[in-house]
Amino acid sequence: MATVSQPYEPLVAETSWASGTSAWECLLAIRHEIAGEPLAVWETSDLSFAGIGAVRRIEASGPARFAEARNRLDAAFSGFEPRSAHDRVLAVGGFALESDGRRGWPGFPDLSFVVPERILLEANGGTQSIHWKGPAAPPSHAGTAPSPSSSESWDREAWIDAVRRTLARIEEGALLKAVLARSRTVPLGPGQSALSVYASLREAYPTCYRFLIEDGRGNAFLGASPERLVHGLRAGLATEAVAGTQRCGPGDDTEALADALLHSIKDRAEHELVVRHLIDALNPICSGLESIGPEVMRLPGLLHLRTRLTGGTQGAHVLDLISRLHPTPAVAGSPQGEALDWIAGIEGGSRGWYSGGIGWVGDSGCGDFAVGIRSIAIRGNQARVFAGAGIVEGSDPELEWNETELKMQGMLDAIARA
Repeated sequence: MATVSQPYEPLVAETSWASGTSAWECLLAIRHEIAGEPLAVWETSDLSFAGIGAVRRIEASGPARFAEARNRLDAAFSGFEPRSAHDRVLAVGGFALESDGRRGWPGFPDLSFVVPERILLEANGGTQSIHWKGPAAPPSHAGTAPSPSSSESWDREAWIDAVRRTLARIEEGALLKAVLARSRTVPLGPGQSALSVYASLREAYPTCYRFLIEDGRGNAFLGASPERLVHGLRAGLATEAVAGTQRCGPGDDTEALADALLHSIKDRAEHELVVRHLIDALNPICSGLESIGPEVMRLPGLLHLRTRLTGGTQGAHVLDLISRLHPTPAVAGSPQGEALDWIAGIEGGSRGWYSGGIGWVGDSGCGDFAVGIRSIAIRGNQARVFAGAGIVEGSDPELEWNETELKMQGMLDAIARA
């Protein structure tokens, strides 16, 4: 079922410019004025903006959620009448790994987008403020999910057992790969908020895809993802495979570890599963599909294999591209259906938006989405951090635990610094 706010009269944009300041700086300057309003922040090397409030809201669930959301967004965008080429209309939001009706924590729907009432958009060396006049959209229908029953989704012993069971399924030939995820819940301290934790994340991970979605009622999902799901443009697309990981700590020989990762049979095989999925999904609709990689991506404490892909799409809508690509073997496994069934059974609870997608859709069908990893869910004064690991033939349960610990630690450090 999908919902959308009631039709509005055509809305008109008002613009002003803040010379030499970023959208983030503008947002901080007015943060006390917008307390309690829905908030969305998106920052990449291609586009940065902050969205405040909501004049349209789209929610969808079920196997056709992306197609339904596209139709609803197209209808919503038709009510906007920009006065100039500078006025942008976009929706920002995210979606869960699967549309299974099991609401994650916090209680965001399987798919949810809002058209912000006000957009602080970086452009031409400054920030453009676009204000869409109209009544606010009604609140989300998702409600609030219950708090987790424990601070740890899996302890070490349970995790190792789950990995061994997964390896047994791989040995039987039922799976090639399954991505297992775990989470940990920690309290936020006095003065800490989704905005302050996000500020800490953006400082620690300046080259990642940074995002914050806050519903205005104490629920937020934020992160600094190293992986783009897809960037859909009028003429083409860009996507990437990020899979295969190597720890890299202080004092380590980074170049030697990077070379070992590039030549690791296990990691290259895991990486190739994702690359092949992207190629197979895009070949029917792409012209001139090209790949560059694998290369080594360097992040604090971790190295990843990455392959970039680009191709022509003749104006394909970004949500149509997502419906083909998501979920990739980097967050689910392979074969896709078998891996998702295995994850649902062995993990038990819902991941919410972790390992789903976060991003924006424009009124022309363009958009940009990151994979919802290296992320934090906040509800009130509690924060839930997530980490996952791809289990393939040759995986070591102890090493996979250590990998998830390291990934979680980056998010926990960001919370501690907030």
